[in-house]
Amino acid sequence: MKLGVFLLLIPATIAFLGLSSLQVWLANLQQPFKNLVENPRRRSVVPQFILDTRHPWIVANQRKLERLPYAEAFLCFSPDLGSKVLTETETGTLGEGLEVPSDLFDKLEINNNRAGVSRPGWPNALERLGEIKQCQRALDQVKTLEVDVFVHRGKYVDLRLKLLEPSQPPAKLLTLSGDVLESMTNLERLQWGIPKEDTHFFENAFKARNLTLPSIKHLEPGPSSHYLVGMCPNLESLENGGGYNWYHGDMPDGRDWGLVLIRSAASMPGLKRFAMKGVHDGWNPTLVSEVVKSMPQIESLGLRGSLGGNPTYMGNSGELKAVVDGLIPLNNLTHLDLPDSSGLGLGFDGGPTCGNVYMGKGGSRYLRQVIKEGAEATEQGGDIVIASLPHLTGLTIGGDNANITRTQEGTIDLTWPWTGRMDEWLMEVAPDRTDLWDDEYESM
Repeated sequence: MKLGVFLLLIPATIAFLGLSSLQVWLANLQQPFKNLVENPRRRSVVPQFILDTRHPWIVANQRKLERLPYAEAFLCFSPDLGSKVLTETETGTLGEGLEVPSDLFDKLEINNNRAGVSRPGWPNALERLGEIKQCQRALDQVKTLEVDVFVHRGKYVDLRLKLLEPSQPPAKLLTLSGDVLESMTNLERLQWGIPKEDTHFFENAFKARNLTLPSIKHLEPGPSSHYLVGMCPNLESLENGGGYNWYHGDMPDGRDWGLVLIRSAASMPGLKRFAMKGVHDGWNPTLVSEVVKSMPQIESLGLRGSLGGNPTYMGNSGELKAVVDGLIPLNNLTHLDLPDSSGLGLGFDGGPTCGNVYMGKGGSRYLRQVIKEGAEATEQGGDIVIASLPHLTGLTIGGDNANITRTQEGTIDLTWPWTGRMDEWLMEVAPDRTDLWDDEYESM
């Protein structure tokens, strides 16, 4: 509703409503009207960072919350303080039946890079952090923070968003980021997805203030954000973040950020879990030796991506055994994650990647054959691993977990979800298709 039309409606409303009803109506309208005047583009009295949680309770109760004169105070402060902010009348008529769930702020995100979000990167981060800083309950309760900033620059981006995008993170954002992180005293997991071209701005700002994050147990830094490792003295789990960007580019000085991340873990003697995608050349004995050198105490290790930059598909290339043998010095290692069997250099290439070959008559049968070849390669890989690392209690290859059992005679057996029931298992994971799509495909 335009402001002029809204003002014209006020006299008519006064005539229609009694004085007491009008007072209640105006009280209910006070905060939304204030928001309208101060920020005409604002569409909700609920802070955007709370809407971004997509918490089921918010989704179910947003309409009720929009009617609260002080929705932000109701959501962001403790019940005692919230009751002082909301008068008895307001709470009784508008907040009836509303109780903020205890897990509302467990997981927060600052993300302009997911489907359905169209915002410039740095302004979105600045606004969301500003909202979070004003929400004491969020600062006190958040356990997981996911940061994913996409900066709109280059040729192939939305021009409108590009015009709104600063060329580098504003100084205010750098300061605010440190303030908010320091105030999240119960934060346990941090996913840090700042573009590799810009993360040094945060590094310099954080180091200048001697930022320390003692509550963080699990860290996922993106490319070139290894500096965060040393700022989390009680870190127990370290994994690479950055998604697709992890595979592209190098640091400004030409170093491999995967190697730098491995070496940064040397300062974390309490680290129990490390997982990383091999970057440009995949995992090889040289990179594995860096893990052993930097993290001799590690208990759980994830070697993701592939072994070598170009796995050999003609047969067992020996790459897997070379990599696994390099892990023998890790005496505390009990769990190992490896890439899918197509990335182990065992002669299986993963099958055709074009989905059309699995459609039509015989498509499902061909898919089962490919899956079976992958399962057989997984079994082969598991045997190679357990022969070199017999003390493992957990092994995962791709998405498949091995069940490791030991007999009194010392024999080690590996069983997989399909062991002893391959045909039945294949029909479960790739049943025959009888849908319309297949019929249409056959008629083409």
